[in-house]
This record gives sequence, structure tokens and C-alpha cells, in this order.
Amino acid sequence: IFNMDESGVMIGCPTGEIVIVPTQVKELYTAGTENRKSLTIIETICADGRELPPPVIICAGEKIMENWIQDNLTGAEVITVSPTGYTNERIALAWLDHFIKHAGAGPDQYWCILLLDGHITHCQNDFVIKCHENHIILFQFPSHLTHVLQPLDVGVFGP
Repeated sequence: IFNMDESGVMIGCPTGEIVIVPTQVKELYTAGTENRKSLTIIETICADGRELPPPVIICAGEKIMENWIQDNLTGAEVITVSPTGYTNERIALAWLDHFIKHAGAGPDQYWCILLLDGHITHCQNDFVIKCHENHIILFQFPSHLTHVLQPLDVGVFGP
């Protein structure tokens, strides 16, 4: 059993930070979130506790900039772009190919279950057909209940 979910991240927006300033500083301001860049991370976990495959990171833009890639990445991540920084049909299918490769799914493998939300990109025909061809049973959470039912929202990406 596998569980997949997307999570939005705002770059450079720490929360709950303690700031130490000189005593002569009377006012302290932080930058607002409206000018911060955001990205989406698609993570997958297995019921046995494994995290796999390496995440898919979606940045807003038209092409991947070289300065986005840091030395601390493992190289197994998939870094891609979309105009909005969110997933789309192309990225959902690329993620599925990535999942099939790293989860050991395939037409000659045992069937597995994939838990995910009902986002439109997970309901497209190509996505559903490719899952069936690779022995992946889709279980989509009901709309507007993922904050309660989605294990990654409740336990990993949640508060």
C-alpha cells in the first residue's frame, strides 16, 4: 500500500523563528509572503514506513534554472516546472512513471494499492489506464475530506 500527496512550500518563509537583534532596534519587520516563491513537492510513502520514490519537485516557470539545483540534492529527485508551480496532467504522468520505476510496479508484478486525492490530474484516462496496466489499484479519497482522511496530510504534511 502506497500513499501519495502534494504539498506546497513557500521558499524563505520560516515560521516560529526566534530573532535576536541589538537593543537599539525598536521595530522588527519580516518580509510578507506575497513576494515569495513557492513550489510543490510530491511525496510517496509505503505502508511499511519507506519513503519512495525520491520526491518530485515542481517549480513555477518555463525552464529549470541551474542555480535552483543545489549540491545537497541526491540526484534521484525529479525536478520539473509548470507555469503555476502546481501539478498538471504532464507532471502527473511523469510522476506515475517515476513511481512505477521506484516502487517495483509493473504488469508482471503483484497488485499494489495507491492512496491519493481526487485531483483532476489523477482522474485522467491516461493516468488511470497506466495504473491498471501496471497493477496499481487507485483509491481516491472523497473530495473535501483529505484533511481528515489523507495520511500524509494528517501525519506528515499536517500540523
